[in-house]
Amino acid sequence: MREDIHRWQAKYRRAGPIQPLAPDALLLRHTDLFVAGGIAFDIASGAGHSAVYLAQRGYQVVAFDCSSEGLRRAQQLAAQENTAIQAVALDLDRAQLPPDKANVLTCFRYLNRALFPAMEAAIRPGGLFIYKTFNVHHLKTSPRFNSKYVLQPGELASLMPNASVIDLSDGTTSGEIYSWLVARIA
Repeated sequence: MREDIHRWQAKYRRAGPIQPLAPDALLLRHTDLFVAGGIAFDIASGAGHSAVYLAQRGYQVVAFDCSSEGLRRAQQLAAQENTAIQAVALDLDRAQLPPDKANVLTCFRYLNRALFPAMEAAIRPGGLFIYKTFNVHHLKTSPRFNSKYVLQPGELASLMPNASVIDLSDGTTSGEIYSWLVARIA
């Protein structure tokens, strides 16, 4: 993970001005599921677009990422949007997420299969899980992408066996490069 941390630190140091808020379309599509208040965890938060969006919805947001530079940018974005987030730099390969704390947990474009039990345990009963990352179809257009960081068809649902599915695309459509899951945790 140390190599990944350095790569992301460098990427965010080279980045230009803070971009306007642009939450993922999956979040926007499921806005009706958000209940104002509570705690939200944004895993692999990067520049913080999901975290800031959740803060605007009334959540106390903890943004976790391996890159302190990315989190610094996330806090700048939050300030631009007149809100605040808590930023926690964390090696996600060794993550110890606080259990039973989050009303909402989001994670976008990050895959660490070993982290799924900790993410599930971090969500309070009835809490919302929103996850989206690349699947194997992404390799058709980006063959140099590391294949260990893509989901196989049908894999995502198996990683969250206790989830009550609200919306799922699990890589079974060949033209769709993302797999996603929106679910309530029992």
